[in-house]
Amino acid sequence: MTRFMVTGGTGYLGSTLIRLLLDEGHTVNALVRRPERADVLPEGVAQFAGTIADGHALREAMAGCEGVFHLAASVGNSLEATRAFNTDGTRNVLQAASAEGIVRIVHTSSSAAIITAAGVVSEAHEGDTALVDPYSVTKAEAERVIFAAVEQGQDVRICNVVNAYGPSPRGPMSYNLLIRAACDGSLREVVDARVGWVLAEDVARGHLLAYERGAAGKRYVLCGEVATFPRFLEVAKRHWGSAAPLIVLPPGSDLPPDAHFFAGRSRVYGKLGPVSVVDANARAIGFAPRDIEAGMALTVPWMKAAL
Repeated sequence: MTRFMVTGGTGYLGSTLIRLLLDEGHTVNALVRRPERADVLPEGVAQFAGTIADGHALREAMAGCEGVFHLAASVGNSLEATRAFNTDGTRNVLQAASAEGIVRIVHTSSSAAIITAAGVVSEAHEGDTALVDPYSVTKAEAERVIFAAVEQGQDVRICNVVNAYGPSPRGPMSYNLLIRAACDGSLREVVDARVGWVLAEDVARGHLLAYERGAAGKRYVLCGEVATFPRFLEVAKRHWGSAAPLIVLPPGSDLPPDAHFFAGRSRVYGKLGPVSVVDANARAIGFAPRDIEAGMALTVPWMKAAL
């Protein structure tokens, strides 16, 4: 049994990971930035108030832990605010872990941090991301901070997560919101962009595999299937029993200013080449994610039950 410290544990992916860790018999310390969101944490999780900007709070939460899962991230804010959280915050986590003698860290990154203009998402990526939004830019910066720390001897592994959906203790968040919008007819348009998709539960399993079987300085791309936004949503609608219309726009198209936030990601990816994924590292450590068909068979009944 291992004691882990988790940042971002009250979020969509973090809460899913914490449930897996507990199910596997581990114990968890969670850094809690917003106490009102801590209701998602199961009984037995040790809660520590603070943020990743506070080195003292980080060390307090890490005391007695063997490993750290760093999932906390900022999305949708200004470049300055996002950099302070995603880039500087990651540096703070690494420094606190080093000071506490933490054995190993798994950092949650994104396919957006390593994607090329041609759409390639590769564990061997070198250079900058082709995306220019604050989240993508700062997640790429955070990876550079990590590789510098690895060169100094820290054991840090990176999980690059593609578009996540599916059941989570936090409830219907992330791309589940796009699924619901497509099924209830409130989503009007989407760009025919090809991207990676993965279940949140499989992301959690991938993180634990990276901790147990991975290696320092390695990336692990966590992807269940590569498919276009329209295909992903059509599978969801079939499982839902929805005949809601959906207008499919060609790659490179723009969407209206009031477009659904997650539909807007189809516009972003539609400006790049069709996504292809190189995930040999993840597969080598035993990552065996479910495809979209199996994912929707799990996700849609869960979402309907939550209505």
